[in-house]
Amino acid sequence: MPLSAPSTVVIANPAAAGGRVGRQWDELTAQVRAALGPETRLLRTEGPLHAVTLAADAVRGGAETLCSMGGDGTHSEVVNGIMSAAPPPGLVQLGVLPAGTGGDFRRILQSGETFDSALRSLRSAAARPIDVGAVSWRADDGSTAQGWFLNVASFGIGGLVDRLVNASSKRLPGGVAFYTATLRALWRYRPAMVRLTLDGRALEPVPVTNVLVCNSRFAGGGMMFAPEAALDDGLFDVVIMRHKSVAHTISLSGAIYKGAHLADATVELHRAAVIEAETVTDDPAWMDIDGEAPGTLPARLSVCPGAIRLLDARPDVFAATLRRS
Repeated sequence: MPLSAPSTVVIANPAAAGGRVGRQWDELTAQVRAALGPETRLLRTEGPLHAVTLAADAVRGGAETLCSMGGDGTHSEVVNGIMSAAPPPGLVQLGVLPAGTGGDFRRILQSGETFDSALRSLRSAAARPIDVGAVSWRADDGSTAQGWFLNVASFGIGGLVDRLVNASSKRLPGGVAFYTATLRALWRYRPAMVRLTLDGRALEPVPVTNVLVCNSRFAGGGMMFAPEAALDDGLFDVVIMRHKSVAHTISLSGAIYKGAHLADATVELHRAAVIEAETVTDDPAWMDIDGEAPGTLPARLSVCPGAIRLLDARPDVFAATLRRS
């Protein structure tokens, strides 16, 4: 569906790119309206999770296209707002305007990974239905929380890495920050023993470095955990990384950036629509949900097929192009 300016809302994080979005607000507003139409509405977030509220209100108010300007956290919040408003599947279009210091979801855009290239393409970009992940987990206060994810959810070391990244300087490029935090987390992490059930099929508990439930391909600042994940196949790519040793995990890092780690004997790939996960020891498996660290296992994750339509995605991230059997 072509963009219609009266029904297009851009939700922007002014803190993105080290605050550049906020500092250059007037200039960026003019640039967006020149590209998408003078009636395009731009809304600024005022803090964590505000994009969820803004997106939900926009959908309830009749917006059919929401564009997220920021990093992966902002994109995820916008999707959570869309899903919480409960529109019919595929009614709402999502446009991604990368404006953070890093980001992984932008890597699957056809136009490229920059704000300028994405903005230029949005007006005429095709929109295709994609899946969204629903997830429930144990929050840090012990309560059960729930939400949605656009990109990747994981449990194991991933949430610990997030906590270290979020406590570090935002001046570091995304890839450098995640790689540095991963090395630090490896020395702190005690492997959790995790029991997985995939579409009702129980697996034997295994000690894990990480388990990644992938709707898309990239996480952790360019690590290609699921090189053939399709956004529209109704399934997650579930990557189980069994713990062997810290040295072995570090040795896999180069392969992960290339998507070649699946050949390693300690790595398993499964595909499933519903995943249930719990720990069977006291060691926690930290949750990561689109780059945020909201709690630990137990968790339940399920696919919401064709929940939204994504603008400007690369053709090779869809099942028809991958020609899966």
